[in-house]
Amino acid sequence: MKVIVFSDSHANVKNMKKAMKMFEDDVQAIIHLGDYVEDIEKIKKIYKDKLFLQVAGNNDFTDIPNEKIVDINGHRVFLTHGNEYNVYFGIDRLYYRLNELGVATGLYGHTHKPLAFFEDDFLILNPGSISFPRGFSVCTFLVMEFLDDIDYKFYGIFDDGIKEIKE
Repeated sequence: MKVIVFSDSHANVKNMKKAMKMFEDDVQAIIHLGDYVEDIEKIKKIYKDKLFLQVAGNNDFTDIPNEKIVDINGHRVFLTHGNEYNVYFGIDRLYYRLNELGVATGLYGHTHKPLAFFEDDFLILNPGSISFPRGFSVCTFLVMEFLDDIDYKFYGIFDDGIKEIKE
């Protein structure tokens, strides 16, 4: 299963639409990791055949949970915005939470910076921000493929199109 992962959209639905246009035939699911989860409602109206998974961020005032464990093609994945784990100061608390839950893959946002961390069979990814990058020159998102293993690629939205980037 192929999944596109957004975070921190902050009312920039235009960039999510650009990303979806490029990958609409490939992805079966869309994840939003918080901060303006209402933006994903606009995407849901366009892509009714996709699976949508989301968690609330620190700028969301909703009854959507701020973290959850989901099963994606046999892989248990922990979704969180990240603010409750103080991710601005590192991902140690998030890493320990994954360990405590027995979940090997974690996705988070909040910092607006793309990140890939792999250690001791734990994979932690941050797609960056689809609206306001910090410490990075372009808006970013993530495309993941869940087969026997998990493959992932980061993409940036440039003036001349969407391109794969290295975080």
